[in-house]
Amino acid sequence: MCEVELNTHVYVKMILHAARYPHSTVSGVLLGRQTPGCLTLVDCVPVCHLQLPLSLSMEVALTQIDSWSALQGLVIAGFYQANAGLRDTSINCAALKAASLISEYQEDAVLILMENERLSSSPGIPPLTVFCQNSNKQWVPKDKTLIMWGHWEETQRITRQLLQAKACQRLIDFDNHLDDIRADWTNQELNVEIAKLSAAANGSL
Repeated sequence: MCEVELNTHVYVKMILHAARYPHSTVSGVLLGRQTPGCLTLVDCVPVCHLQLPLSLSMEVALTQIDSWSALQGLVIAGFYQANAGLRDTSINCAALKAASLISEYQEDAVLILMENERLSSSPGIPPLTVFCQNSNKQWVPKDKTLIMWGHWEETQRITRQLLQAKACQRLIDFDNHLDDIRADWTNQELNVEIAKLSAAANGSL
């Protein structure tokens, strides 16, 4: 079974998306690189905070994200969701549909559910559950021994720093882009900021 590795960019941006819209269900697309035996998630694109139906807006988003990610040498590798309710651990039907659609093109695609009750600035262990499809095409929790985290302590520090700086207010999702096409749903400025913080933590600056 394929291992899954999540890097700093993915976690930070998912948390910022949830933090920007704490009273809404948010979701987005996971991007990664596939190598034999391993799927590495390296980025994500926040998509929705207004609604989750697999509507025309979602189809448009997936089409644009697919084209853009291909230029970056990435593939659409999954879907993530954070529910509005603190104790809600259900997966929305639309999220399941989106993840299943992605899995038709990416065999090892994953679905990530963020666990609101465990979200904090220092969660200790990642506050999320990673799902994969079984042989019956059902989404089930992935074996935790097959989930790897790159630089988890560093990721937590960067997340705390950006939350304290209210960087979540600068995160753009596809809903924002549909309201104003000038809004950059790829979040390049935020990506650069996360990269600089990671480089500083690793002594590269």
